Amino acid sequence: MTLAQRTKKIAAPGTSRMRTIANELKAQGLHIVNFAAGELDGDTSDAVKQGARQAIDAGKNIYTPTMGAPELRKQLGALVSQHTGVAYAHDEVGLTAGAKQALYNAAMVLLDPDDEVIIPNPYWVTFPTQVELAQGRPVFIETRDAGYQLMASQVEQAITPKTKALIINTPNNPSGAVYQAAQLAKIAALALQHDFWIIFDECYAALVRGGHQHAHILAIEPRLKERIVLVNSFSKSHALTGWRLGYVAAPAPVMKAMENLQGHTTSNPSSVAQYAISYALAREDGQFIARVNRTLDERLRRALAIVAEMPSVQVAQPQGAFYLFLDISAHLGKQLDGTVIADVDQFCEAALREARIAMVSGAAFGDPSSVRISYAISTDDVVEGLQRLRQLLQRLQ
Repeated sequence: MTLAQRTKKIAAPGTSRMRTIANELKAQGLHIVNFAAGELDGDTSDAVKQGARQAIDAGKNIYTPTMGAPELRKQLGALVSQHTGVAYAHDEVGLTAGAKQALYNAAMVLLDPDDEVIIPNPYWVTFPTQVELAQGRPVFIETRDAGYQLMASQVEQAITPKTKALIINTPNNPSGAVYQAAQLAKIAALALQHDFWIIFDECYAALVRGGHQHAHILAIEPRLKERIVLVNSFSKSHALTGWRLGYVAAPAPVMKAMENLQGHTTSNPSSVAQYAISYALAREDGQFIARVNRTLDERLRRALAIVAEMPSVQVAQPQGAFYLFLDISAHLGKQLDGTVIADVDQFCEAALREARIAMVSGAAFGDPSSVRISYAISTDDVVEGLQRLRQLLQRLQ
């Protein structure tokens, strides 16, 4: 069997693989602490569920327009306008089957073969693959030395005549960094000067840890509107990962191109999910996400206390999202019961086998010295799992 050449560019996401293995072991009756899941452990809000019930009872089970129900697009236009301070009409926003489809749409309608796309490292696993599927070329810049912050000086050094876009993900997955407003302002100036697109992924914008604030690059520099694609999702902010509902905002010609593309791929996202979110957005009071953030703040406090006791482990400052990105490079090359742990992938396998904890290898995010841990699981599991990890590290020789 001969497959298309593009399939060589596609490997299963490392995040999905570890989550699958952990769930299989759980099904065998083992107590696996699953740090690999990229989703909140709580249920969605009552308003979302009530909206879904009403939509089903009202028979709203048929196609909507490709980019979403008109009323919801109007709501999102108003929401994005309020969020950024820049006016967006209903035809400048659209609904997608999760943020992942919005990002794929952007890559496919913006990139030509050999266009370069600057991607900060560490990165969410799907960014470079989607660029490559669109026949673009990822250009990586390192953020570790700047405390995982994206610095305008690094972006400037990476710009070439072939630069077509920069992908910004803040709050960042996997590092948890929230990019600084001052640097975003300088990056915005570079985009205007060198005429490249910014793809601004803010799926974790509602999940910012206490004492930090999400900065929106378009609110900082409104002139970017004609050079920016905004990507967001209800998956994290409303605990709806399984419903697959994201949204995108972009100039009207870009949205029309996305509509044409989406019409030949998925067509509209789930109609019931759309009506449920529309119902909830009209009734939100901010209490749901406030409770989520209070819970995550407390889990993070307890998690960092245990991480501080881990020998020779460095942690990226967790400012948003719900991840700890741990640098375990000091332990690679050591032995566990006579077996050398040569790389971070082997470390994750050993952790799953020996300590019954599932983590995601940093290699999946472009950083082969670290592991990603989600603390959006039960507080008891956060504490138990990190204690198991600490004990595992102490066994290495």
